[in-house]
Amino acid sequence: MYKKNDSRVFVFGAGVSKAVAGAPVMSELFSKMKERYEQEKSLPDGLERNMRIREFKRIQEFIEKLERKAKKRFGQIGEHEYPKIKRGIRENIEYIITLLDIHTEYGARFEFEQPGVDWSPYPFIPFEDIGKNEIDQVRSCLNTYLYLCLCDLDDKNAIFKKFVEGVKLNPNDHLISFNYDVLMEQALLEEKKWSSVGGYVGVKQLKSGYNESALKSATGCSAYKILKLHGSITWVQEGPRPIDINNPPVITLHKWDSSPFFPSLGRILNRRPQGARPTWILPSYVKTFSENSFLIKIWREAQRILAETKCLVVLGYSFPEVDSQSQLLLASLPDDCSILIVDPDADAIKMRMDKLFQFPDISVQNMGFEKWVQQGYPGL
Repeated sequence: MYKKNDSRVFVFGAGVSKAVAGAPVMSELFSKMKERYEQEKSLPDGLERNMRIREFKRIQEFIEKLERKAKKRFGQIGEHEYPKIKRGIRENIEYIITLLDIHTEYGARFEFEQPGVDWSPYPFIPFEDIGKNEIDQVRSCLNTYLYLCLCDLDDKNAIFKKFVEGVKLNPNDHLISFNYDVLMEQALLEEKKWSSVGGYVGVKQLKSGYNESALKSATGCSAYKILKLHGSITWVQEGPRPIDINNPPVITLHKWDSSPFFPSLGRILNRRPQGARPTWILPSYVKTFSENSFLIKIWREAQRILAETKCLVVLGYSFPEVDSQSQLLLASLPDDCSILIVDPDADAIKMRMDKLFQFPDISVQNMGFEKWVQQGYPGL
């Protein structure tokens, strides 16, 4: 499948972080948030502990409110008793965030003509007794708990390191990730194949306990670049200015302690959300690029790279039909591109790709990322 002189594009999804570090996929995210909530209740700092308790309860109360509305609706159409919900929106945090986005940024707006009243325009919230302030607060709480679920991941079996050592990356290979964590960066850094200096597409500025010349002397300039399409837990906007394409975020690498950042990423993994929130796109089917418009540059670069590749390796990412932006990335591929899908549900992903694009050369490995690495990268 792979010719010596061909460049390859590796696309990493949540299935990789799950295999490597037990990170939750979207259907498991609420359960992971609940698990993290139990940990937050034991924090020694009472102020922070109480804040985390309130944030999770706000998420839980919002979900329960939506569930009560669903049960009430069934009751109104002839059911004698409200049905018991077995599965629903708790397993679909993407839907909840999409719902919140639609009812704030992208909802219909009424315009009023009434002298002396500033009601134009006003977002139309078609929720009974759920207002915009509550929606904004729930979204903020989800943002915090998503961070808490991803900030202390650890590749205990060194699967990523084995991947980096064994797959033999070439200078022309590209790494595209839909994940927020820094598991890949950590493995590449330890193997001296990546540096925060020039290691991210679309990010040029750094802020840390070291200046940039010290960072370069510690790690050198990166031989490989990572395209993080949804942003990263380590990307934090510095200052009150808005982010735009020409003014990318400053990456905060060393802010919460005075210990050396290199060669370990352990400290950044364990930092808590304080002050500015991470610069990322929440997992929504409606991508809010307006908040982080510099990410458009990263997506455009990803499209350019995919349009030129002859070999695409999809690792733990399903390209869901509801995520139209990811589907458009596939549309950038040339017709003669060979594709390898590595996923426990690889056959279903192949069927989805065939339905949309009918690529002539798609092979599958129906296994998780960890097993694929341990078996020596079959199909590559």
